[in-house]
Amino acid sequence: MVQRRMMFRVGNHAAFDRCLARALAALGLGFVAGKGRQYWKMPELWECPVFSPTPAGSVADQVFECLLAVHRLASGWQVKGVLSPDSACGFSGVFAARYGGASTRVVGLEWASFLLVGDADVAQGTSLPEGGK
Repeated sequence: MVQRRMMFRVGNHAAFDRCLARALAALGLGFVAGKGRQYWKMPELWECPVFSPTPAGSVADQVFECLLAVHRLASGWQVKGVLSPDSACGFSGVFAARYGGASTRVVGLEWASFLLVGDADVAQGTSLPEGGK
């Protein structure tokens, strides 16, 4: 499973819904959003978890598909993770608007992250953020 967390700079829930709909359209089919809410530290930001199945194929294919998807949202991602021939689990990335030349392709997107998690983590529920069940 690929977990994402997105934060949008918006004024109200209706604006958040519009921005989230644009982000999901940019990502394509197979992406499911959890419950959106105001970010507790900064009420002008609304956050939402977004999930998708692990892309099919080899580890290289999984990483490539993750990078293609997030590139449709924004550029300037900071990516990290230790890959092995058997697993892309733990591969992750973070985007922050206006940081180091980063830019968004979705209006309102201020911050986002993604993480490839293993099937065992998902089965145990240890890696699912609130709203993802």
